[in-house]
Amino acid sequence: MTGLFVSIQRQWSQNQANSVKSKGEMMNTKEKTKLLTISLLCCGRPDTTERCLKSLMPIREAIDSEIQVVDTGCSPETRAIIEKYADEVFEFTWCNDFAKARNFQLDQANGKMFLFIDDDEWFLDTKYIIDFFKQPNCTEYNIGGYYQRNYLDFEGIEYSDIEVVRMCSVTPETRFIGKVHEYIEPAYGNAMFMDAQAGHFGYVYVSEEDNIKHSMRNIPLLKEMMEEQPDNLRWPYQLAQEYRACKYHEELLELCKKALEDARINKEEEAIRYRGPFACGIAIALDELDRYDELIEFYYDELKRNEILDLAVAKLSTYAAKAFYVTIKTKECVEACNRYLEIMERLENNKGEIFLQGGIFVFDAFDELHKNTTYCYLMACGLMNDDFGPLVHYYRRISWNSPVVRLNRGFIKMLVIKACEYGYKKELRDVLNKFFTRPGFRDVLQHEIDENLEKIDGPMWKNLKSAFKTTDREKEMNLFCDIRLMERRLLEGDFYTFSELLDKLLQYAAMTEEWHGLHIAWMEEKADKNEVKPEVSLGRLFVEFAEKKDGDPTVALKILKDAIGVRKIMDSTIQSFSKLYGTYQMIKEEKEKDPNKFAEMYNLEEAILKQIADLDAAGKSDEAIATYGQLTSIIRSTYGVDTLHF
Repeated sequence: MTGLFVSIQRQWSQNQANSVKSKGEMMNTKEKTKLLTISLLCCGRPDTTERCLKSLMPIREAIDSEIQVVDTGCSPETRAIIEKYADEVFEFTWCNDFAKARNFQLDQANGKMFLFIDDDEWFLDTKYIIDFFKQPNCTEYNIGGYYQRNYLDFEGIEYSDIEVVRMCSVTPETRFIGKVHEYIEPAYGNAMFMDAQAGHFGYVYVSEEDNIKHSMRNIPLLKEMMEEQPDNLRWPYQLAQEYRACKYHEELLELCKKALEDARINKEEEAIRYRGPFACGIAIALDELDRYDELIEFYYDELKRNEILDLAVAKLSTYAAKAFYVTIKTKECVEACNRYLEIMERLENNKGEIFLQGGIFVFDAFDELHKNTTYCYLMACGLMNDDFGPLVHYYRRISWNSPVVRLNRGFIKMLVIKACEYGYKKELRDVLNKFFTRPGFRDVLQHEIDENLEKIDGPMWKNLKSAFKTTDREKEMNLFCDIRLMERRLLEGDFYTFSELLDKLLQYAAMTEEWHGLHIAWMEEKADKNEVKPEVSLGRLFVEFAEKKDGDPTVALKILKDAIGVRKIMDSTIQSFSKLYGTYQMIKEEKEKDPNKFAEMYNLEEAILKQIADLDAAGKSDEAIATYGQLTSIIRSTYGVDTLHF
C-alpha cells in the first residue's frame, strides 16, 4: 500500500500469553457497531485539545468511526471544547496509573479497531490513516501505529520522528500494561505502521528544571513496575530514557549494564531487540562521563560478541567514532565510520526493518545529525593526515540546506587549522564556501576562528585570509581576519605614543564598523539585527573617547574604564592607552601653564632627535644612544616624562 509499510508477522511471546492468562480477566466484549474508535485521554489543556480534536475530524468524516474522549479532570472550558467534537465523553478519576486509564478507554470502544492519541498531539496529515482504514483487510492487523514527531524547539524547526504503537484490534484479551509508558498486550500477528505524523511539543521544556521534573514524576512509577515485573525488560528500558533526560549518567550506566546482561540470558525475540538500546545506553553514559577508553573497550567487546542487531551496531559506531577521534585514533575512527555507513546503506530505506530493530537510543541512528557527524569525522581524519580526498568526497553529503544542521566541531576546527596552514587551496575553498550558504554557518566558522586565536600567528593570518579567496563572503572574512590580526599586533606592540595609538584605535573602530555593516546585512531571519558584537561596541567607545579626550577628561577616562572587559584581548592595550592618556593630560596642562617654555623644550627635542638620527645614519650608534639619554634626562627633570611628542 502506498505510504504504508507492513512489518513481518510478530509472534505472541510466551511471556505475553502468560501475562494475559494470569490476569484471568477479559476487557471489551461489546458487540462492535463501528469500524474504528478514535480515543484520547484529556486532562484539561484547552488549546492543544482543540487542535488535536480538529485534526481527527477528517478521519471521523471519511471512515465509519467514532470519537470518544475520556475526561480525567478537565476544566469547564476544556469540557465545552470536547463536547463540540466528541461522539461520547466519559469521566475517569485519575489514579496515577496510565494503564488503568487506557483500559477504561478501551472498554468503552464500539469499534473493531482502536486508534488513540494524546491531547497534546495532533495529526499533521491523515491521508494515509484514511487510506489504511479504507482497505477491506484493515481488520486483519492486530497492532500498529504511526510516527510521533517530537519537536525539539518551540518554533517547530528541529524534530525527531519515532514510531509509537497507537493502534490495535479490539478483542476481549487486549489490554494496556504499565503505570507509565504503558503498552498494549498481546502484541502479535500482523503489524501496520502508517506513514502519518502526530506533532508533539511535550518534550520541549522552558527550562532544564521542567525537564527533570517531568522525568522525576516517571522514575518512581517505573521502579514500581520493575519490582512488580522484575523479568520484564520494558521497565529498565523506559527508566534508561528517564535517567538520560535527567543526566543521571552513572545511574544510566549501571542500569543498562545489568539490563544488557539480563537481555543476553533471555533468548526471546523482544529481549534480543532490547539488547541494542541497552548497549547504546552504556555508550551514551560513558560518552557523557568522558570515559572514552572504556567506551572503546566496550565497543570492541560488542563487535566480538555479535549479539546486538545491526541498527544498534550502527548507532554504537557513532559513539565509538567520537571516542576514537577524541583520543586521536584516526585509523580506528575511520573504521567505525565506515561500519556505520555500510549498515546505513543496507538499512536506511528499509522502514520495516528499522522498526523491528529500533527502540530508544537506536531509532535515530540514520538521522541527519548522525549522518553529518559521521561525514565530519571522516573529513577531519583525512585532514589530520593531509588527505583531502575524504573532504572532497563527503562535504557534498552534508545536508547544508536543511532547516537545522549540526556539524562536528572537531571538523570545523581542523578546517580552520588547514586553512591557516595551506592558504588558498581549491579543496578547502569549496568547503569553506559552503559555510556561506546561510548566516548561521558563517557565525559558527567565525566563532571557531576566535576559539583558536592564540594558535594563529602572523603568517597564518595571511594564509587564512587567502583561503577565503573567491568565496561568497571574501570581503567580510578578510575584515574579520584583519581585525583579529590588528588586535594581536596591538597586544604585542609597546612602542606607540598616545597619538599613534589613538590613530590605531580609530582605525580599529573604522574596520569593525565596516565589518559590522557587512555582517548584519546577511543574518538569519530570526536573528537580532540590533545585536552589536563586542569588537564593534569597543570601536564605538574609542570614537566616543576621541570626541571627549580634550573637552571632558573625566568622561573620557570613564569611557576607557567601561572599555575594559568588552573584548578581553584588547584589555592590555586599553590599560596601556589609559596610562598614555594620563601622561598626555599632564603634558597638556604643562603646555597651558607656560606655552613659551613648552614650545622651547619641544623644539629642542625636535632638533636633538634629528641630530640623533643623523648620528645613527653615520654609524655612530653609541654617540646617538648617549645623546638620546641626555635628551630624556633633561625632559624628565623638567616635565617628568621622557618625551613631549604625544
